[in-house]
Amino acid sequence: MSGFQHAGVTKGIMVVLGITTLTISLLGAKPYAHLQLVPHITKYRQYWRAPLHPFAFANSTELLVGELLLYNIGRGIERSFGGRKFASFVVVSTAMSAALCFVTLVLLHRFGLNAVPAGPYGLIFSLLWQYARTVPSLYTFKVCGVPFTSKMFVYILAAQLASSWMPGSILAAFAGLLTGYLYRTDTPFLLPSLNRPRRLWRPLKAYRIPESVFRLLERLFAPLIGSSTAPRRSSRVLPGQVRDGREEFEGGIRGLLAARAGLNTPARAPETGTPETPGGGGARAAVGEWVTGRGGARAPTEAEITAISSMFPNLSRDAIVQALQRHDYNTALAVEALLEQGG
Repeated sequence: MSGFQHAGVTKGIMVVLGITTLTISLLGAKPYAHLQLVPHITKYRQYWRAPLHPFAFANSTELLVGELLLYNIGRGIERSFGGRKFASFVVVSTAMSAALCFVTLVLLHRFGLNAVPAGPYGLIFSLLWQYARTVPSLYTFKVCGVPFTSKMFVYILAAQLASSWMPGSILAAFAGLLTGYLYRTDTPFLLPSLNRPRRLWRPLKAYRIPESVFRLLERLFAPLIGSSTAPRRSSRVLPGQVRDGREEFEGGIRGLLAARAGLNTPARAPETGTPETPGGGGARAAVGEWVTGRGGARAPTEAEITAISSMFPNLSRDAIVQALQRHDYNTALAVEALLEQGG
């Protein structure tokens, strides 16, 4: 998929998250997905819930909202971080937010806060903090006089996810936001290190997973994730833009116009100083205004009218405007139609 170019880690997380959520749903294992202190951990000693609960959502609604957030937030953050740093960020955010949730449950379970939902809430809201701090808004708008930005739609999805399993989802969202905040600070933490010299006390943003481990995971998940091609660039040419190979394109159009007019004038070569034909300037102007596709309802511009009037000086302005309107303001097609009428 072209939207995941340079965002392979985000794509892998979304694919794995979808597979794990579907698997626990088919196996009827949803009651085992969330993290609950009493009685699952205190009585039944199900300690595996603490590290495993971020790896799958419990229902399809949370999965849909989580995937939308990962797609809209994760791709941009990964492209700005780079693959290895982003993978390290995912590991740190997931581990630290899970630890914060577990410690909070231990401290506050007597006040009714006993469980947090299944799913990567910590990672998503840690990404949301990076998104809020690093990604600028594209535009602003007002609703009933209240100003909003383009990022408001992401925040609405995040608010829906945070309120999906209250009060546990609020705790998981707050743990993720706190992790995102701590990641951007220089507060030292005790982090494992395989590199030399080994620095155990480092900021969270200084942690990197080993290069060998990152490459190994990249090779293992490549068949599952696949490759992502670059987004297809539009071939549409707007007025004032220049298409690649302009000289060859203009030469072909100029030859067509000359043949229609019954002229025997060769096209000007780009490298030589051969003078243009008297109608060459009009042809160049016509090519400069070449527009592919169908245009919207508008008035012809002065440049379009001038380009045609320079080739048809005896033609009235109204006739030129009508010709442009009949051909959706495509100057080349309008010129060809006028030549056919004159012939």
